Amino acid sequence: MTSLLLKHKANLLDFEQWFTSFSHNDAKGDVMRWAKKSRNRIVHESDLELDSSCRVIWIGDWYRRSERVATFPPRMSISELIDAVRSSGGVPPYGVVTVKRRWVDKALPSWELLDATAEAYMKLNNLLRIGHAAAGVEACHLESGDLECVTSELPEVSGHLLCMHEAQSELSGHFSVTDGCILEVVSEEVEIDPVRGADGVRALGLPEFPRGDAVDCVDGFMVIARKVMSRDGFHATFAMCFKGDAVVHIQPMSFDDQRTKMLTFERLANLVESLRADGVLIIGEMWTSEQTVKEKELGTVLLPARDRLDREEALAVYAITRDGKHADLTSPVERTPEGEVVCGEPFSFGSVISNTLIPIQRKWKEMESRGI
Repeated sequence: MTSLLLKHKANLLDFEQWFTSFSHNDAKGDVMRWAKKSRNRIVHESDLELDSSCRVIWIGDWYRRSERVATFPPRMSISELIDAVRSSGGVPPYGVVTVKRRWVDKALPSWELLDATAEAYMKLNNLLRIGHAAAGVEACHLESGDLECVTSELPEVSGHLLCMHEAQSELSGHFSVTDGCILEVVSEEVEIDPVRGADGVRALGLPEFPRGDAVDCVDGFMVIARKVMSRDGFHATFAMCFKGDAVVHIQPMSFDDQRTKMLTFERLANLVESLRADGVLIIGEMWTSEQTVKEKELGTVLLPARDRLDREEALAVYAITRDGKHADLTSPVERTPEGEVVCGEPFSFGSVISNTLIPIQRKWKEMESRGI
């Protein structure tokens, strides 16, 4: 692409200004230098020198997590890898294990190939957007290609395309250590349509869509969530990924037990990295219960609220941003004998951060160490 732009630079408005900025900044990064060298290598010399490894990630609970790298034949399928890890032992007798295949080029060992491809695509896509803007062209006139996620609209890309994130999930599998059963993480995609969303808000008589970053929106979304809960009697659980004040993705979340819940939020953490999101907001129903005296002494929770006899229903909205801000609101839910749903006055847990946000915080810390 850059060679093509250089060839036609005389026809491109303000070319020297925006292309020079790209050359002095983005083009000098490790990934972009690797992409250019790899293109020349593949065309004129040989293929990439691929190296495959397997990451085995054990998750005991929200706090206990360990990871190790294992070596397996490159062409082993994920199901074969899972069988091999299950039979090898070496992990505690409880929790869940994720087996993840990782492919790298020896010339760029610190980047997984799909991650590197996404990074290069993001930089080049933004370069074209800047070029179009300099020429006063609001949209590319070329027809879109065959791939649904790659269009001529040149949207602002802050990370992986969603198809790349979905492809990553095909390189991993999960199983329960206790009984050895394979665990499936249910995932759905929701397309953001601001026009339809605004129409729906007006039709339901709901307040306007909250504005601001993830933390700023907690109060506003609690107002909307309580209205929906009171009217429908239930509220789906979903996560909203933010980039600054913009919602870049809405992810429905579904889990049947504590094991799949942990995996679902691990997957959300990976999505946060893919999108380069700097804020996450969660909305949904939850169970609450009081800690026992023993749990308070130990400073832990031995049994999740959903498995307790004294559990109570509630509606929750909570959020966190990469700079460390967080906020939460919980509204107790009561159901009358007549079937009416009553949402109580929201309250905050204050400085307590939900365990489900721990994978998000861990991911941001990893991203920081990698310069992302």
